[in-house]
Amino acid sequence: MQVHTLYAVPLVEFRHPDAASLCPDLKAFFLAREDDGHRDDIERDTQFGRVYESRFDLFYWKDPEIQPLVSFVHGAVARTVAQLNGYSQEAMDQLRFEYHAWYHITRKGGFQGAHNHPNASWSGIFCVDPGEPADDPREGTVRFYDPRGNADYYADPGNQNLKEPFRHGGTQVQHEAGKLWLFPSYLLHEVFPYFGESPRVIVAFNAWLSSDSDRKFY
Repeated sequence: MQVHTLYAVPLVEFRHPDAASLCPDLKAFFLAREDDGHRDDIERDTQFGRVYESRFDLFYWKDPEIQPLVSFVHGAVARTVAQLNGYSQEAMDQLRFEYHAWYHITRKGGFQGAHNHPNASWSGIFCVDPGEPADDPREGTVRFYDPRGNADYYADPGNQNLKEPFRHGGTQVQHEAGKLWLFPSYLLHEVFPYFGESPRVIVAFNAWLSSDSDRKFY
């Protein structure tokens, strides 16, 4: 018997090694800029309640407070691309990385409806501050949906308990300060309503690559 792994979806987890120092400084930095003209002017039909979203140029800001985060995220994306594509260092040196990145400040009652991120190969969410702990473990979680639309049309004991990487159905993850989730941009996901009194702060981004070695993001 030979089992071939087909259609697996990578969900890649990283943890910042110095989150205890980095995240409080980032939270203060973002909260101080909530009302100074950095809000994105597009109203998104997937955002509900008290959700602040900045413009998408965050990773191109020159402020020293965010440079450790930019370096960490870029390193995570590059490592993922190299490992999952089997690229050599020589091949990686020829790649140009570009990013859309922004921060969310979510207050009581805010949430994000189901959506994906077109026109990019990888997307990610980095938790600066998850806000207050919830009594309901579903509160504020991120739910990723199985992209195989017909995978769960029929279920019986023959497929109800399949193990990774063959299981089907959605997956939920909790935000934790300093944790980065990296996933393919096509993956449909949503964020359940958050009901904490203190603000939740998240950085999100999209990444796309080209072979133009003359211009490099990093």
